[in-house]
Amino acid sequence: MIIIQHITTLWTKKSRGMPAAEKRNAVPHRLLLPEAPRPLPPVFVHEVSALEGNDFQLKQTTLLPASEEQYWSFQFQQQGDQLEVAFTYSSTEHGAPDRGSCTRPLFSLKLNQTGTFSINGRFSSYQGPYYQSHTVNLGFVDRFHDNLFLTQTPDHSIDLRAHLF
Repeated sequence: MIIIQHITTLWTKKSRGMPAAEKRNAVPHRLLLPEAPRPLPPVFVHEVSALEGNDFQLKQTTLLPASEEQYWSFQFQQQGDQLEVAFTYSSTEHGAPDRGSCTRPLFSLKLNQTGTFSINGRFSSYQGPYYQSHTVNLGFVDRFHDNLFLTQTPDHSIDLRAHLF
């Protein structure tokens, strides 16, 4: 089973400085997972958003992706007790600065291992610049645990965050 927890934070220049930056920076990078549906699906996604316009309050949803091989910018290939995780960067999805528009392998998860991926980006709109940060926790497990990302240190960690200002 693949468990994904995707935490997105979105803000504008208004939250770059204090005291708003303190609230933005307090958005957690790991959370307790909500209850999974029964029977357990092959892929379970817990999406969390924290938006400046909502004072960075967490909005949580769950979904079951149509594909077991893809979610958001990730591609998965399972080979027995191992899950290969790849990532595709897109400037329209992930923002500036450019990190190379290609698909790259991130890490290989053995059964009951977890990994964390982080990326941020700067975007332009008619209203001015805005920023997004994504933390994605991934688990390849044989059993569902609601505290999966809280009780163990990730076996793999990739951080593509950049200085945005």
